[in-house]
Amino acid sequence: MVLIADSGSTKCDWQVYNKMGDMVFQKSTNGINPMIHSDDDILLVLQELKNDILIEISQIEFYCAGGKNEESQQRLTRVFHQLFKRAQVRIEDDLGMAVKCTKGVPGVVCILGTGSNSCFFDGTKIHKRLPDLGYQVMDLGSGNYFGRELLRSYAYGYMPHDLMEKFGNRYDLESKVILQELYRGENPSSYLANFARFMIENHEHPFHLAMIEKGMEKVFDYVLRPYQYEIKRHPLYFIGSIAFHLQDHLREKAKVQGYEAIHFIDKPIKYLSVASQM
Repeated sequence: MVLIADSGSTKCDWQVYNKMGDMVFQKSTNGINPMIHSDDDILLVLQELKNDILIEISQIEFYCAGGKNEESQQRLTRVFHQLFKRAQVRIEDDLGMAVKCTKGVPGVVCILGTGSNSCFFDGTKIHKRLPDLGYQVMDLGSGNYFGRELLRSYAYGYMPHDLMEKFGNRYDLESKVILQELYRGENPSSYLANFARFMIENHEHPFHLAMIEKGMEKVFDYVLRPYQYEIKRHPLYFIGSIAFHLQDHLREKAKVQGYEAIHFIDKPIKYLSVASQM
């Protein structure tokens, strides 16, 4: 049996396939990001998963943010082997899963979920032209980017009063709680991204429309800038929950720049189950 996972910092989707290529198990758990989570945090997630899998796993393919980092690959392999002792383990970054949505056709891929990432896929290889410097520096247009912008507007007092009241009632915004989550919490990027739900739910408010507009500009100006040549010649794929929920805004921005072939996928792992049953 083959266990395949697509993990963001917030959520991880797992699927198990038999030798015939049929999916026989699926489950969602908390996300695993080796750049953020400790071995113990990861083991807790894997133990929850293992409790529900009653079949022998011979191979594991795990796709996650930070998965190209050699140290992360070694550490994740070691942790997986504590519970799946006989399995062959392969660790790849989140782009490795995202490019499967192109079905082998060259295209530019942009992930906008808890974090953000981008690359050009030539049909065989992934070409990534931006460094991985963590959510504090990168991740423009992502969930944690918008969450940070919302929290900042609340803290500085320039969030409109009607939104500020709703925001304050929705979340625990005591300074000690926020500082605890940002500096000592187990997943600061996911904590920030949680605030983005408020913006999506109230996306028609002028304040949020302006925030979304600014964020989308940053996506095209910076996250996708290294692939301007390829975008004009190949399809553009937006992957992840933020891209999926804000697709109308992204599509409008893309058309203004002359990009017509645009696709939106919430969960790229869905493409595995479709492919496996063909």
